[in-house]
Amino acid sequence: MDFHPKRYVLYMGLLVVALIVAACGPRATPLPPTETPSPTATSIPPTPTTGPLVVPSGPEYTAKGEPFKGDADAPVILTEFSDYRCPACASYATTIEPILEEHFIATGKVRFIFKDFQFHEKAPKVAEAAHCAGEQGCFWKMREKLFTQQQEWSQEPEFLDIIRGYAEEMELDMAQFNACLDSGKYAAYIQASLEEGEKAGVGWTPAFVINGQLVPRGTQLQEMFHMIEVAYAEATGQPTPTPLPTIFDPNPERPGYTYGGDAFCGSEEAEVVLVEFVDFQSQDNQEFFLEEWPDLKEEFVETGKVRLIIKHFPAPEHTNGFKAAEAAECAGQQGAFCSMYDLLFQRQEEWSQAEDPSTVLKGYAAELELDTDAFATCLDEGQAKEKVKQDSLIAQRNQLSPAPQFFIFKGQRGGYVPRDKLQEALKWLVGE
Repeated sequence: MDFHPKRYVLYMGLLVVALIVAACGPRATPLPPTETPSPTATSIPPTPTTGPLVVPSGPEYTAKGEPFKGDADAPVILTEFSDYRCPACASYATTIEPILEEHFIATGKVRFIFKDFQFHEKAPKVAEAAHCAGEQGCFWKMREKLFTQQQEWSQEPEFLDIIRGYAEEMELDMAQFNACLDSGKYAAYIQASLEEGEKAGVGWTPAFVINGQLVPRGTQLQEMFHMIEVAYAEATGQPTPTPLPTIFDPNPERPGYTYGGDAFCGSEEAEVVLVEFVDFQSQDNQEFFLEEWPDLKEEFVETGKVRLIIKHFPAPEHTNGFKAAEAAECAGQQGAFCSMYDLLFQRQEEWSQAEDPSTVLKGYAAELELDTDAFATCLDEGQAKEKVKQDSLIAQRNQLSPAPQFFIFKGQRGGYVPRDKLQEALKWLVGE
């Protein structure tokens, strides 16, 4: 079958790093094919919302009862309207929000406010649970748990029992938590937040408002970040900033890595980006590396036409593969990610069957003439563990098949490409 560019080359979406803001919506257009559809809910009796409007309060809330993070005097207010059962909201919370916190909230530029826009079944009651945890100073902790464990509770008929278990793990006062949850005291508040979002023009989640301006559906992540910078400049009287780089662009402050935090191999000037989801322990992935990658590397990477970006996706049963991914990232701290990438596939049988893979991997660091003490500290302390977990979560949220999986990008266009069409797709984009 011939390669048809239009079949595979899409505009960049949630896939890979949740680049496009917005995905789920009660009245929105259908989800793009790269996004995960919302799970099917089982019917539950709705909580009455005709009671008095009780506004949450506590150290994590504004005077209006809005959960917030950041400096109360920050010049930019970023408001998110979200739904706990929306897969895109979970992807945002687990992959993009940490970047937002580091660059904007922690620096005092942005105050982040969370608003309920709960339209899926179960979601309003789950939102009540988050605010009940908020009574005990654990709103953000419960919110994080609800999003990271979305697949665990979202399709269970007895989902509230699971959420009560989360509250117990947090060592909340269970009598107070249960009484709050059973009372439905925040149901009217959550409904009012939904209606507020509708009046503001929200019809999808996650939706964002920057200093009162609704961010259009389909806005790319770097564009939204630029909008934040522009709002900050306007509020503080500073010059309007130039557009921010994309997450695929090389980060000069971290050689060998992109602004999105991913290791890359190849020229920083390459116009075409090849993103590979990798499982170092996968035999299929090793076969690709040994039999197909050498020709692709010679034709596209070594000629400076394509830059390879790596994201990790070890299979759950590949525990040694997870450790190998950490080892690659630890080597990356010393500018040797690509060398370790090659070595891990070349010696797969050796480390993948080892009872103590860490010892073998540390030996590879010595072969590569790395600082072995620093490498061992990184590996033993699990400094790269969260990076591997975040990459895997992105792949899981988008229901990717086992590694290797490939996506190609040029400018603002990109999308999934089957392995057997990879060379054709690269030739087409490079020659375009």
